[in-house]
Amino acid sequence: MITQPTLCAIRFGAGLSPDFAPPEDGAALMASIAAEAASTDFPVTPWPTRHLRARARRDARRGLRPRDGSDPDPEARQDLRAINRADRDDSFTDLVAMLARLAYAPVGFHARLMRFWSNHFAAEARGSRLRFVRATYGDAALRPHLMGDFKDLLRAAVLHPVMLTYLDQTRSIGPLSRAGRRNDRGLNENLAREMLELHTLGASGSYTQEDVSQLARLLTGVTYSVTHGFRFRSSIAEPGIIEIFGKRYGGRPVRLDHIHEVLDDLAMHPDTAAHLARSLARHFIADSPDPQLLAHMTARYLDTGGHLPALYKAMLEHPGAWQPPLAKTRAPLEMMAASLRALALPPQQLTGLRSGEIRRLLIGPLRAMGEPHQRIPSPAGYGEDAAYWITPQGLAARIDWAMGLAQLAPGDRDPREFVDIALADAASDPLRRAAAGAETRAQGIGMILAAPDFNRR
Repeated sequence: MITQPTLCAIRFGAGLSPDFAPPEDGAALMASIAAEAASTDFPVTPWPTRHLRARARRDARRGLRPRDGSDPDPEARQDLRAINRADRDDSFTDLVAMLARLAYAPVGFHARLMRFWSNHFAAEARGSRLRFVRATYGDAALRPHLMGDFKDLLRAAVLHPVMLTYLDQTRSIGPLSRAGRRNDRGLNENLAREMLELHTLGASGSYTQEDVSQLARLLTGVTYSVTHGFRFRSSIAEPGIIEIFGKRYGGRPVRLDHIHEVLDDLAMHPDTAAHLARSLARHFIADSPDPQLLAHMTARYLDTGGHLPALYKAMLEHPGAWQPPLAKTRAPLEMMAASLRALALPPQQLTGLRSGEIRRLLIGPLRAMGEPHQRIPSPAGYGEDAAYWITPQGLAARIDWAMGLAQLAPGDRDPREFVDIALADAASDPLRRAAAGAETRAQGIGMILAAPDFNRR
């Protein structure tokens, strides 16, 4: 029988570690969030740095192709290479930081919540100017709001330049706006559609295509450029009153406040509460969560005005959150972090990796396992079904990586002891027998890290 501390560490945290005692219960998990949220360990590249590099990249490219027909600037190509190299190197550092936040947190519940919300609001670089922004976007738009109200998280996520660029909002112009009438350009509905289907009401929510179109009209005016950054441009905003779900928004002129208003209303829609509860429970607990658990979480969300800590607490305090067995599959980065935790490899062994080693030990294996660095499969993010990660190629890559990492384990590590460190009472008897019968210590440790028992959460 899996005990509650083991479930805390594996289902809700980043995994078991000999360096940290597992949380005793849901209250301990909640108590861990504040300290981990306040940690400044393992920083990632800040948004202003990425934005300024995008601007510098644009300027360097202009130097290569002057509009006035003059000769290319001889230093522009060298500048462009330096900018791209700096962005790439910081991307490697960002990957190490995201892995280290999971691997070396006392619990890792906060880092797991960051993983959930980063997938809920999935976005990546789009176009040739912004590059390697996934970790930056998460830290800038999501991390500051994980312990606040969902309406604030929603505003920050969907109005961030990375999301606006990824979902082509920068191309959306009100057909009846000054710019729309002059240039004969129109709406792009990508952001409005994904906001309703993925971020708020859910695919089964009570909205229609007309609601998508009306929301897209209201969102015009919100844009981003590397020259000006985020801004609201009234010249491209669709003027007039726009009705969505029976409520009127907008006016003459349309203002950013009108968009904030519709976002706040979407945040408190009952369909949004149900969608968030189900998404959170599916991520942490099971593909088909207990209906009573979902009802409890939904009610708490609505009762507290969408306060996210209340939603997390409602999940953790319900008996439906603690039923064995472990029914989910660790995503590749989570499997890597749990392995580092269990082996208690020192942080400097990870943070001291050189660029070539990061490519070979992390970026290549993550790609082979199905979670390529800085990429997402679609605006819906990665799948939540337990079987999503279980592919022949992905399993082979997990085994190869686990066996390679086992070679780095301390030479005196006994697999019979390590199985208790890594899994405690979640280890099956067959795995214990296999670990005891391994021909070498490294083989036994690698076998444990590659086992189905260890890859479940």
